[in-house]
Parts: sequence; structure tokens; C-alpha cells
Amino acid sequence: MKVPNLKEMSPIKRRRFLKLMGAALASPAVPAALKFDAMSMLVGEAHAQEMENSAPTYFVEINLRDQWDFGHVFVSPGLATHADLRRGTNGTKCALFYNNLSQQAHNFYLTEDSMELIPHLDDIACCEMFELSVGRIHGHEAANCTRSPGRGYNGGAGRMAMYEAEPAYSEQGNEPHYSSTPTPAALHNYWQKQLDDKPLRNGVAFKGVSRFHTVYHFGAGLPGAELDRRQNVSELMNAFPDQVRDLNVLASPEEAATISRILRSLDQRYFQKYGYSTGAVDRHNQNIQEVQELLYTGQTQTISLPLSDEERNYWSEGVPPQVGQNIKANIWEQCAYAFKLLSNDMTRTFAVEFDYLDVHDQRTPDQMHVKARQTVLPLVRLIESFKAAGMWDRTLIAIYSLDGGRSPAAASYGNEGKNTVILAGGMVRGGYYGDISVAGNTGDGHNYRYHIPDANTGALAGAVTDNSGRIPGASIWKTTMRALKVPASVYNQFADVQSAPELPFILKT
Repeated sequence: MKVPNLKEMSPIKRRRFLKLMGAALASPAVPAALKFDAMSMLVGEAHAQEMENSAPTYFVEINLRDQWDFGHVFVSPGLATHADLRRGTNGTKCALFYNNLSQQAHNFYLTEDSMELIPHLDDIACCEMFELSVGRIHGHEAANCTRSPGRGYNGGAGRMAMYEAEPAYSEQGNEPHYSSTPTPAALHNYWQKQLDDKPLRNGVAFKGVSRFHTVYHFGAGLPGAELDRRQNVSELMNAFPDQVRDLNVLASPEEAATISRILRSLDQRYFQKYGYSTGAVDRHNQNIQEVQELLYTGQTQTISLPLSDEERNYWSEGVPPQVGQNIKANIWEQCAYAFKLLSNDMTRTFAVEFDYLDVHDQRTPDQMHVKARQTVLPLVRLIESFKAAGMWDRTLIAIYSLDGGRSPAAASYGNEGKNTVILAGGMVRGGYYGDISVAGNTGDGHNYRYHIPDANTGALAGAVTDNSGRIPGASIWKTTMRALKVPASVYNQFADVQSAPELPFILKT
């Protein structure tokens, strides 16, 4: 079959053809490696890159409150390899209680609480060296500089109140912060609406923190950026009732057959150009036949948000229940809803909110175990599910500890030591970036040294024993926006991020 020459088509026919091709190639059924090459051959590499950059992305923002410590998820190499680590539950003893460590590629050391992450480490980045939380009660805050760079206590000069949109706001432990920089989920929600020529359902923030603490989501005045705040599961269900959807990507089996023939023809050129074997070509032709069958199925699907027994068992297995006061939905349940909504393109942005009731003066083995399992298992199941849905290359999961992450000292608070961000996605270059080591001994434990990664390479560049020298929150904020394919012209418009470098070592491209 002759591949259509777009220059010879009338404008109406050209738009119709490209719309069909775009719909076909956007389907998760189409192998990712084929999408860009097919459009490159049809419209040229520059235009294909433009179309690729405007493809939808999906974002799960997981916000953890009350000084969440990821110590049993990823152990800093310097602590993992220290020969005489003084471990314990109080004072300056190191709050690590693992029995076994597993050294993995990319500078990762895992405990028995985080082994399930091993198959996915190529796509997970962790850095704990961001500038610290500033809440007046030992770091407690509802914003964090990694989510809204420039947030602070003074309004004016373009800075607006972050807290006004949050229901039942109280100042204690949240802080009356002002900012001019949108939080990641809000900016992603805004940008996704600019990509579609049809209305897109608004993104969701599930208000799952169990007490008076909250999480700020802030659109910075961008039209349509603010997320819908859902207070409980009932509100979420009412917002997304059952929906019957046409499973057909294209309008007829004839269109599906035409697109399939075009893809196969384009593939022959591609395989010849790069010298693929005959067996590889045959296997790929079989894939194209399967794609054709998926582009037009002749069937409908009922999308229902409530979880089946099978789904509940899958998402909940092994995840400890929330430690809190007013339980609305456990973290596994919120993540399950996030996946169902995003995988069905019912919305593209979902913010999880969760807490472990505030811990003071100590950290125990059980506390570290529970926090690790509540982090690891929902993350693994999100990754598995998005991979199975064919969406992983276009999905980003970001995990934040809003109140800071504490130092390794068991009696420390969130405004010292660490401020952690974990990113997971098909575009993320896996690695544990930065380090923490023992600087010396105290009467009962240690002083700790913090090794800051270079902003360009990720290599260790400097070390301090206090709270100075950390990476600006704006750097990881900009890197997150780039991962979500928000254009630099959009995310660099905000004054408090413009001078900060991005972190290219965290992304694969």
C-alpha cells in the first residue's frame, strides 16, 4: 500500500488523516517505539517531536505528612556501609533497625521492608538533600519548598495565600504560607487542559490526612488549575459515577485496517533502515495485527470506580493500616482510585494525602516498618499497574514528605537533616542521589554528615554537618515539570523558580 503523501492531501483530508493517526498512535496498544518513528516518517521528525511533546501525561502526587521518614525504604550508602553504626530508638542513635540489607544497582541499599522495589529501580529516583521545611513547629507545614518554591509567610509581590482553598483550615502545623508558584499537581492539571480540544475532567485531591493537618494545593491564579478537593470516598464516588465507554479508538473496522496497513508499510522502511532481522519484522507484524484488533473492537466498557473484592485484595495485601485519628481511606485505597481514574483517562491528575500520626522524641522499629510498607507496596502496585496498562512512559509518581524527613538521629524533627522527594516513571533515571554518613560519635549515638549531589551530574559535590548547602526546592520542582512534559516556557514564568538549575541527572532524556 502506498503511504499517503500529506503534501498532496487537501487541508480537510490531511487533518482527518492526522487525527486518525494520532488517535491510533495514542492508544496504549501501540508499541512505544513505533509511535515516534511512524509520525516522523509521515510528518517529519520536528513535527513528530512536537506531537510527542503534546501527548497526554499522567501524574500521581503522593503527599505524606507528619515528618515522614523513608529510612527503611532506601538506606543512605554511607550509613549502610558504616562498620559500627550505633542504632536505637532515642537520642542521636541511628533510627535504622533492619536485619538485612540488599545492595542494588544505582546506589540503592534496600531493607527487608523494601525488597519489592527491586524490579523497578531503573525507574525510581530518590534524593533527600533538598532545602529543609520551615514550619515554626519543628518543621510542620502543608506546602514544602519542593512543591511550591518561594512559599513563605509574607504576601504581596504576586504571592497569594495558599491556604484559602483548603477546607477546614487551621494554622497549627499547616502554616499561613503565601506563594506565587503552583504546586505540581495543580500546574499539571492546568497544562493537560491546554492539550485537549474537548473538555477534560478536573484533577482530584483526596483529603486523606486523618487530623487537622492538611496539604496545600495551589493554582497560583492559573485558570482551571485548582484541583477538586474530595473529603471522603462517598464524595469521590459521587463525582465519578459509572460510565459506559465505547472501546473503539477508531470509528470503523475499515479505518482500523487502513491505519494498520499504513503502520506496517512504515515499519518496513524503519526495519530496513536500521537492519532488523527477518524474525524481528515478523514478530512486529503480528503486533500490528493485534493493534488493529484493539483499535476497533465493536465493544463497550463500563467503568466503575468502586473497587471489586479482587482489586481490594491486590492493592491492600500487606499494607499496614493508617495510624491516625479520623480515617477516610488508607493509602492503598487512594492509590487504587488514582490508577482507575487515570488509566481510564477520566482525569490525568490525582493527589493522594496521607499521614502517620505525629511522632515525637523517638522512632521505633514498628514506626519505621509501617512507614516503609505504606510507601513501598502502594508504589510497587502503581508501577505494576501503569506498566500493564501501557502507560508507564507517560506516567510520573512523585512522593513528598511535606514536614521534612528528619535526620537519622532517632529524636530528630523534620526541620533538620533530610527533605526527601521520590520520583518514579518511565522517564526517570533510577538512582539514590546524595548521601548521609557518620561524622563522629556522640555520647549515645552519632553526628551526621550530609553529602549534596552536584546539580548537573548528580555526583557527590560537597558535605556539611548542619542544615546548609541543600539543593533548592525549585530545582526538583522544575525537573518534575519537565518530566511531565510541561513546556519550559510555562514553568519558567514563575519568579521563584527562574534562577534555579534543573537536575538533568534524574531524567533519562
